[in-house]
Amino acid sequence: MWMDHAKFCPLCRADLSTVVVFGRERPRCPDCGLVLFKNPASAAAGVVLDVRRRVLLIRRGIEPFLDHWALPAGYQEIDEHPHDTLRREIQEETGMRVEPERLLDLVYVPDDPRKPANLAVFLCRVVGGELRAADDAKEAAWFDLDDLPEPIGFDNRARILEPLRRELEGREMGDRIE
Repeated sequence: MWMDHAKFCPLCRADLSTVVVFGRERPRCPDCGLVLFKNPASAAAGVVLDVRRRVLLIRRGIEPFLDHWALPAGYQEIDEHPHDTLRREIQEETGMRVEPERLLDLVYVPDDPRKPANLAVFLCRVVGGELRAADDAKEAAWFDLDDLPEPIGFDNRARILEPLRRELEGREMGDRIE
């Protein structure tokens, strides 16, 4: 992270010093007072279910979790609403166009080697597109929630897919997921 190595204030270019601010050591500019806070990134992931309640997963083509299966997801751009991030990432990685139905969870991911993130996980429905792997995905495929592939990265199985599978148990195929 760039802030770990910052020596100069990004506003006034004065030398930064490390001081205790709000109970933690943080880089602060002695001239203009700017404090550099280390904040997690924002990201969005989609749990895309088809009419047979199969989930759409991608096989990652990049680290972390190269060759692991995962939910299509990505980092939010500065000018994007989380729904737009979701739509963009899923279409880039899978070719499918989706609409978010509801927020399933907000998951804090502290152990991503790139940077910690707050991941908004949305339940989605397909509105178009053609399934194909693209961008940083090697493969894109549908899987029954009772027969998921191995390995699954980012702890997606335990954090997201297993709770969803339990929620859907006993429901009829046509039932809406509220």
